[in-house]
Amino acid sequence: MKKIEFILYSSPIQEEFNDSELYKKATEIGALLKIDQYNNELILSKITDELIIATVNSHIENIEPKDYFEQIIPLDGGLRIEKDNLTIEHQCCSELNDYENWKKILTEKTEYWNEIWIGHPSIFYRYRSNRIEFSDYYDTTPDDKNIKTKIIFEESDFIDGLKVVLSELEDFKNKVYRIIENGNYENKEVMKKSLIK
Repeated sequence: MKKIEFILYSSPIQEEFNDSELYKKATEIGALLKIDQYNNELILSKITDELIIATVNSHIENIEPKDYFEQIIPLDGGLRIEKDNLTIEHQCCSELNDYENWKKILTEKTEYWNEIWIGHPSIFYRYRSNRIEFSDYYDTTPDDKNIKTKIIFEESDFIDGLKVVLSELEDFKNKVYRIIENGNYENKEVMKKSLIK
C-alpha cells in the first residue's frame, strides 16, 4: 500500500481542542491525521473552507496588519509519503512552500543522491533504472556511499502520484487566496504571500 499526500499543521485542531466543533468536523470528514498523542494535521485534499479560515486566523492572531510581512509565519506542513508501513514526512522548520523542493524530482533526474529539504533532518532521492529511491533522514550531508535507501517507488507511479498532490496543493493555495480576498482582512496581498507562495 502507498499513500502520497500533503498535510497541514493547524493549531485549532490539536488534541487540546478535541472537544471543539472544528475538531469534530475535521474528524467526521476524514481530514484529521493523528501524528502522535498531542498533535494532528489536516489532509490538504480534504480540507474545508471552515478549516482553512480557522488555520489562517490562527496564523495572524495578535499580529497587526502593518506587521504581516515581518511576523506572519508560513503555513506549516509538507508532503507525507507512506509505503509498506514506512513513512517519510516533513520535519522541524518545514513549511508548505517546500513543495518547490519536491517539484525538482520532475526535472532533475540524477543517479546521484540529491537532497530534498523537508525541514531538519532532510532526505535524499535518486533515480535508479526505472525507480526512484528515497533515503532515511540525515542531519548532515553524508557521502553518497553512506546514504541508505528507505523507500523505493516505480518511477512512473511516483511521478503520477506527485503530480496529483501538487495539483491538490495548488487548489488549496487558490482556496486560501480566495478566502483572504473575500474575507474581512487587511493588507491582503502581503498576507497571502506570507502564508503560502
